[in-house]
Amino acid sequence: MLLKIYHYAHPILRKRCEPITEITEEIRQLAKDMIETMDKNDGAGLAAPQIGRAIRMFILREYIPAEEGRWTLSEPKVYINPKLSEPSESIVTDTEGCLSLPGLRLEIDRPDRITVEAMDLEGNWFTEVVEGYNARVRMHENDHINGVLFIDRVSTHTRNKIDPILREMKKKYAGEHSS
Repeated sequence: MLLKIYHYAHPILRKRCEPITEITEEIRQLAKDMIETMDKNDGAGLAAPQIGRAIRMFILREYIPAEEGRWTLSEPKVYINPKLSEPSESIVTDTEGCLSLPGLRLEIDRPDRITVEAMDLEGNWFTEVVEGYNARVRMHENDHINGVLFIDRVSTHTRNKIDPILREMKKKYAGEHSS
């Protein structure tokens, strides 16, 4: 089932989400619905607060290098109660966008490598060390469950430049703030 995506200025996007204490059938169904919603909206990942749930879960598809500089996508992965650690000292600047801030793409600095520990839908803990764009997607989605948006990671100068766009977005999506 396609889920509603919550947009910029909705208060849920600024909440620090609660841990998931039990993996229920509802959580499993939510993960499936999030995957469908992410795919239909051409997203790289989707975090629970973006669909109105203040829980510590996000989903993504990993980018896999293919021939001639192209990419292919992995099967969807679910991250429950993730913990990120050991960021690399090397920082990479790349463009990010967000389904909750449609049309806005900004250059964001992030570590090139990160370690992620999380639980899957079967309740098994796993650890992975990821680099490059795949690390970036995990950090972006993990920010969401901590109430952080990618626009929070830009310079004051850039933030001042995008403020008119953010004000327009806030007006456009104001009706959903009551939901």
